[in-house]
Amino acid sequence: MLFRSGDPARRAFATQYNLGTYIPDGVNSKRAGKAFFSYPIYTDASNPDTSAVQREAKVVGGGSFINVGAWVRPIRVDFEGFAQETGVEGWGRDDFERHFLKAEGICNVGRNKRENWNRVSVMYEQAARAMGIEAMETASNRKRCILCGQRLNAGMPCKYDSLMGTAMTQIPKALAAGAVLEDNAMARQIIVENKRAVGVIYERNGEFRTARARKLVVASAGAVGTPALLLDSGVGQLNKNVGNFLRAHPGIAMDALLPAEEYWGTDRGYQWNVSHFVQDNEGNHIDVLVHASAGFPAATPWVAANVGFFGKPYKDLMRRYPQRAGAFLFQLKPNMFGKVVGGTQKPALLYRMADTTGTLEPKILNDFIWGVKQVASVYKKLGAIETFPNPNQPRALLAREISQLVTTAGALHPQSTCRAAATRDLGVVDKNCMSFDVENLMCCDASAIPHHISSNPNAMIMAVASKCADFVNSQILNGVAR
Repeated sequence: MLFRSGDPARRAFATQYNLGTYIPDGVNSKRAGKAFFSYPIYTDASNPDTSAVQREAKVVGGGSFINVGAWVRPIRVDFEGFAQETGVEGWGRDDFERHFLKAEGICNVGRNKRENWNRVSVMYEQAARAMGIEAMETASNRKRCILCGQRLNAGMPCKYDSLMGTAMTQIPKALAAGAVLEDNAMARQIIVENKRAVGVIYERNGEFRTARARKLVVASAGAVGTPALLLDSGVGQLNKNVGNFLRAHPGIAMDALLPAEEYWGTDRGYQWNVSHFVQDNEGNHIDVLVHASAGFPAATPWVAANVGFFGKPYKDLMRRYPQRAGAFLFQLKPNMFGKVVGGTQKPALLYRMADTTGTLEPKILNDFIWGVKQVASVYKKLGAIETFPNPNQPRALLAREISQLVTTAGALHPQSTCRAAATRDLGVVDKNCMSFDVENLMCCDASAIPHHISSNPNAMIMAVASKCADFVNSQILNGVAR
């Protein structure tokens, strides 16, 4: 069904709740968390007993299932960092090029026309480039998009395009090839016999079941779930690196209050159409990635308290505040590691970004101060009346405000908790994501990424999946590898 531009039915049609076969009940985040796992993340050494909440999608495919809306590849220095950090081979930029191309083809990754952006995104891009900032068009996947403008690019599944990349492109193929999909199931333990993975114990509707494997067990539960599963399975006793070396991207949202006389189009959805790295005064990149421009990023407590992250209620709230725009800032390379502890019943993340005074790790703090000031300067060029956080307040107050925002928000994009390395002393899996310690066990998700990356991780995760698939097809299924 197609609608003409401006047809009111287009908006109504786009905000239905029916989002497809593979979405669990409760897409709206206010509905008891049915669509995601919630883990405690301890971020502040000055308040060690208090935790923020880390959410991971409770769907086949994890966060990458719903989040192809901000497709950014890692940059060359990231791949060089893999080898420098863990000595792993075969993880260079050129090694992964074909895997990125394959994933982008499968998931229909492309770029949108400016006429389909909200107006504030177009103006943000123009203003940033006029200031010498290297603004980039954020790739997304819009095949069969009806251009309603109401989708939340950064996290809202849409049944009319392939934003649900895993569900729409891969699960049907797997089922057609004879795979059995157990829905509403939770993996609880990998069965290891004589240091060989031979199956999985999983829980479905309160009942524990066993699935045996002759050739391969793949742990693909994400950078939190996979180490938790390995810890429950005894692999952590064989390899001390399981759950360690956690890398993540601390994030903060910014709000901008724009003149009421203008139409900004912010009701056209939480659109991340343009992105850029923060730059210093000499034009050098700082390790902060900015995604703009959203209707508003739910940074303020009165917003977060009123509505969940997804669905029609969120979009309706944006329409009530047409002057609000915003951006989301990720600090990409904190000068620290964290870890995942606990098993699948009660996993937790230890990621102490703030010291005993409540102040952020210096690189995180300094990078965010640069970012807040630069994003505010772009919005000021658009005529913004005010931005939040306010970059013009005394540095000590700005530092305290940013520290509080970051530690209460947690850290996004966890990576590297079962990282690939040249030897077991440096990681958990080898260059093909196969366990050093347990035969026939593969870790294929963000946990295998060797070191932190300068991008949203979804593109890298799907490229890792392509790399693993090639190894499975050529080596394991053909009986060549162990």
